[in-house]
Amino acid sequence: MRIRLATFIAILLLLLGVLTSAWAQGSGVIEGQVFDGSSDGAPLEGLPVTLWAFADQEQESSFETTTDEDGRFRFEGLDTEGYAYQFEVEYVGVQYGSEVVAFSEGENLISIPFTVYESTTSDEDLSVQRAHLIFDFDPGTILVQEVQIFFNAGNKTYVGPTGEEGGETLQFLLPQGASAVQLAEGLMECCVVETDRGFTSTRPIFPGLKQFVFTYELQHQSATYDLSREIAYPTGSLDVLVADVGVEVVAPGLARSESLSLQGGDYLHLTAQDLTRGDDVVLHFASLPLGAAPTDTTATVTPVLTWAIMGIAILATFGAVAYPFLKSRGEEKG
Repeated sequence: MRIRLATFIAILLLLLGVLTSAWAQGSGVIEGQVFDGSSDGAPLEGLPVTLWAFADQEQESSFETTTDEDGRFRFEGLDTEGYAYQFEVEYVGVQYGSEVVAFSEGENLISIPFTVYESTTSDEDLSVQRAHLIFDFDPGTILVQEVQIFFNAGNKTYVGPTGEEGGETLQFLLPQGASAVQLAEGLMECCVVETDRGFTSTRPIFPGLKQFVFTYELQHQSATYDLSREIAYPTGSLDVLVADVGVEVVAPGLARSESLSLQGGDYLHLTAQDLTRGDDVVLHFASLPLGAAPTDTTATVTPVLTWAIMGIAILATFGAVAYPFLKSRGEEKG
């Protein structure tokens, strides 16, 4: 009798364990369908898909699957509370990551159409739709912030001349004497390589628009300074903004536009259009402030200023250039 009772208790505990495990499994589902954006939008079969699970911004686990004959994939049994998810699809050697998503309250299904592209080693479709050079001043130091909006007008991902992910792709040329380079939007320390003329990114460049922001400093010991900045890619529009604090600037070939008032400061505004690869932008500064530079000069250039400028500039670019691209992706998602 005792043996039967012990056996019964053991079986009961085993069943309870199975039921508890089944109950603890989440009810969330993330599914998607992968399309080839370089051809006719056909679904792609057999692509590896990895789903990453994050809790408190820390990666906790990952799940793997492959797309079926219709390009579909599906992850089930996911926790719907306290977790965020991101999936990654590999195609012809390039990793394509989704946005980070999370289940809304009461939701247990997230469905995401996803587009990947063929790769190319040619940069003929790359250009800078709009670039900004923003100048502020501290005694003995010119503070420069650059904003570049790149456009890949093709339907293939640019992977650099070597044809391998992780190779050098975009070039960012710096004027001679640039120092204290700080990477901001679109750029990370892990994915840039320093060169004798500036730095390059090692990230693939997908079709569409991509914005990059970085800052640097130019030291000077006199009240005048000559800056030469080479154009690395065809550039549709260049805006040069110089803090109006008594510094004089002469820029051959650039047109002087109406000054701008941004974030409580006034900026002289010079522009140029349709610059070609290899052109030089030359700026002659005079009446620069002299003296010992403050300990922390990087704080003077505020990212908020960039967004204020982009609010003026990016809308026209986005509307005229990006709309057809975004419309086509929206139709795929629909």
